[in-house]
Amino acid sequence: MTFPWRSIGFYALTGQSVITFKKRLVKETIVEALEEIREQNPRGRILLVADNYGSHHAKLTQQRADELGIEFVFIPPYSPTLNAIEPLWKDLKRDISPEIFDDKDNFREFLTETFHRLSQQVSFASDWIETFLPDVQKLR
Repeated sequence: MTFPWRSIGFYALTGQSVITFKKRLVKETIVEALEEIREQNPRGRILLVADNYGSHHAKLTQQRADELGIEFVFIPPYSPTLNAIEPLWKDLKRDISPEIFDDKDNFREFLTETFHRLSQQVSFASDWIETFLPDVQKLR
């Protein structure tokens, strides 16, 4: 079974993590996701570690990110280990794989709940934090 949406996740090391679902991953939906991230994290600087997906680099995306006070940090190609959200996605997939879902709404609800539960664990990003943001540990 396939679903008519894609998930976009924001793993907040401090603040509120966000998962949202979009039909397509294009610059307009990335902008919508940025707006949701800012809405859930209304104050302070947001540093968003991202891969080099074209919609992340789009002029519209970058312009709206600037307006929202969201700064992108792009990881080098083929280096997912530099992105703190990747271990979270891995565990989320492991938690989902043995489950059987009645319908897409049940699946989406499980995905959302699992993402939020897992995103509460700083352990996913502990190595990343120690390397790149050692002062963040003090904030949690």
